[in-house]
Amino acid sequence: MGFPTVDGVRSLELGNPGSTRDALNKLVLNKKKRATAALWDVYLDEGEPIESEGEKLWLLNSELAPVAQVIVTRVDIRKFDQVDFDFITAEGENHPDLESWRKAQRAYWSATAEPELQASGYSNWRVTNQTLIVCLWFQLD
Repeated sequence: MGFPTVDGVRSLELGNPGSTRDALNKLVLNKKKRATAALWDVYLDEGEPIESEGEKLWLLNSELAPVAQVIVTRVDIRKFDQVDFDFITAEGENHPDLESWRKAQRAYWSATAEPELQASGYSNWRVTNQTLIVCLWFQLD
């Protein structure tokens, strides 16, 4: 299926459509959110390459309309248990510590990505400490 594009430019969809995406987009527009985490396995499943430093992406709202353009400033792939506090601070979602972030991310991906990936043939897929995470930093263009 692939990630959505707008005028040939790849996009960035934060969280689930609706109030969650609205809140996350607002954090980006207010320059409080400068990073996001994604699952490497979703990129593989969708056949998408990892973003690259300097790449421009459209930030999309719940209707998949562009609200702003961001520029990728850094990309790392880390194991779930190697995501650090600097990264979660850049995400701007006010997690007080790594354990809070890990609990929230594990719950989110278990509810959203796990069923999708299992339906795509990854029958035993679960979020573990070894799960690869794409840590994407960006800034408003």
